[in-house]
Amino acid sequence: MRSLRLLTEQERLNLEDQLKRAKNSAEWKRLFVILSYDEGQSIQELARLTRLSQWTIEEYLKEYSSRNKTKNDPRGGSSSKLTEVEAAELEQHLSKTTYLKVKCIVAYVHKTFGKQYSRTGMTDWLIKHGFAFKHPEKVPGKLDPIRQASFIEEYEKLKSNLKPRDWILFLDAVHPEYQSQAVCGWIKKGECKTLQTTGKQKRLHLVGALNLKDMQVIVREYETIDADSMIRFFKDLESSISDGEIHIILDNAAAHKNHKLTDYLTNTRIRLHYLPPYSPNLNPIERLWKVFRETTLYNRYFDSCSDFFAAVRGFFADKVHKIQALLRRRINDNFQIIKLNPIKLA
Repeated sequence: MRSLRLLTEQERLNLEDQLKRAKNSAEWKRLFVILSYDEGQSIQELARLTRLSQWTIEEYLKEYSSRNKTKNDPRGGSSSKLTEVEAAELEQHLSKTTYLKVKCIVAYVHKTFGKQYSRTGMTDWLIKHGFAFKHPEKVPGKLDPIRQASFIEEYEKLKSNLKPRDWILFLDAVHPEYQSQAVCGWIKKGECKTLQTTGKQKRLHLVGALNLKDMQVIVREYETIDADSMIRFFKDLESSISDGEIHIILDNAAAHKNHKLTDYLTNTRIRLHYLPPYSPNLNPIERLWKVFRETTLYNRYFDSCSDFFAAVRGFFADKVHKIQALLRRRINDNFQIIKLNPIKLA
């Protein structure tokens, strides 16, 4: 490729002077590429020396050859900016269509609007307009936003009609496993931190109920979670709550929804309200489990199962009552309906 005409002596002197006064590395690299290519350096060699792509090297040379461009445009764009109307149209297009590579967006902009952006310029444009390179959020395939909205409406009615001595409790089971849980944290670049793991994977089986009104947490441990353990748990609830109806909001797990449990509940003060399927976002006790893992399990190694079990039991027996302020900040019933926005690839 010889897209750059030979430089005159005066052009070279001017470029050398600009190189010495370059205000940033990007400007310096652009000038270095133009001068070095004129001296006979190959595009491949320049890409290696500057750590730029060959495509970017070619763009620098074309832009200087066509319009003597030696500096990056303000905010990383190109000299052919999108108008406000074009920018709005592009935003709308990108909201509907997901591109995996910036170069594909560059090609779309050039084809649609006749405007040429470098990949760096388009990346800066995307950031400036609120786009980020991130994973789509995974949601259950059978998620039903309509049923979630209906549940929230019924829940608000239940709250508004609640009698003074009645209770609303959110219930769920959790099964903490004796295994180190590594999660991301801020670690200095180049430094490697390690977390020991265990070979055994024993676990505990806990059932918990959460009262949002006073952040009271009731947790019981069982050998397994089935209809019998749920009946025992509900018996404990009734014995600890002297009067009033006990409204339990819970998911559709087999242990929560079976004939044996239904028969037992017939003559109790407990009323069950089932969540829509695949809706953990509507159960605030899920956030309690999150706080539990963050404060007790994440990035921690336990020498033995007994140490692990002691830490888990200690959280629910003692620590949970000392972090009420944290729980009130993190846990509430301001439910957010998960809206389906299926990804459409370009």
